Amino acid sequence: MPPTRTPRKPDQPPMVCRVPFDYAGQGYDRGQLIQLGGYPNDERLIRLGYVAALERGAETYACSVCGGRFVGIRERTQHGDKRHAPPRLLTPEDEDRLAESEDRMLDQVAPLFLEKTAASTGV
Repeated sequence: MPPTRTPRKPDQPPMVCRVPFDYAGQGYDRGQLIQLGGYPNDERLIRLGYVAALERGAETYACSVCGGRFVGIRERTQHGDKRHAPPRLLTPEDEDRLAESEDRMLDQVAPLFLEKTAASTGV
């Protein structure tokens, strides 16, 4: 059964993904623009810091392969390397090291707001 949708506000601006995650069956990368679809959990994505508002007048950069829009050239390049480059052959240990390195980087540059979870606030 598909998730229940609420009508999207027509004036809702695009948001920026602070961390990579899947939304409505599509993978999004850090720095990629996303238009929230009015799902019940959209408020949680904002509150917990998965997405943030795009600054007015912010310059964006398009991926030449898929057309995704990004807030920076670095984010667009990382997206291209992750999603569109030929796969690299890595050992399981190398894959683990790469994933741990990415997790550490995300914890430093875009920590989630875990103190705002329902469990933390007692709601």
